Amino acid sequence: MPVTAVQGDVVYASLWSPDAARAAAFYGSVLGWRISADHRRVEGLGQHLGLWSDSRRTTFLSHAVTDMDAAIARVRAAGGTAGDAVEEPYGLSAQCVDNQGLPFALHLSSPGPQPSTFAQGEIVYFTMHVRDSASARAFYGSVFGWTFTPGRVADGWQVQGPALGFGLQGGHAEAAVLPMYVVTDVSAAVARVRSAGGTATDPVQMPYGITSDCVDDQGVPFYLGQL
Repeated sequence: MPVTAVQGDVVYASLWSPDAARAAAFYGSVLGWRISADHRRVEGLGQHLGLWSDSRRTTFLSHAVTDMDAAIARVRAAGGTAGDAVEEPYGLSAQCVDNQGLPFALHLSSPGPQPSTFAQGEIVYFTMHVRDSASARAFYGSVFGWTFTPGRVADGWQVQGPALGFGLQGGHAEAAVLPMYVVTDVSAAVARVRSAGGTATDPVQMPYGITSDCVDDQGVPFYLGQL
């Protein structure tokens, strides 16, 4: 059964890397993404995904909120920065930065159904790397109402609240969001990563599926998951 989107859910994710056109070629080869002519949108998936050229290597997230003014005030009060809301072609949005230096956006969105199954190339899980997990947990708890339980790695935390799986880990020199992309055959996908100029660990069986830790040909880390 589908689950219901709640405040803080990711409604859009954009891969940031130095060269979006190069990223389009890499992920088209590895995940079968069909990319728009301007290299900004992934077409044909149920999720709203995109690409953007930026010196930072991360995944930019846009989070659903039901009251834009209140959400902007919470971001600012929690130690982040938030621009004023702007009416974009896709809806009311505000550009923000959290207290770890991670850029993100708020998007005015009514709760609605979220998929419970995923097509190849879609994102099933996010891992947020931060410098200070305590302050990051305080920030996102205040802004979105998320709660956190200890994870299985040092200073790792499982996020309770968002519909998509979400984890957080402290102790990193640079903040970034790492996605896990669903694939139907992780061994074949690992071979495609390596052939396209990236690196990938040999697949490992986990309780939830078979995974590989990867880095693309521009140094952007991500995971593959055969669930």
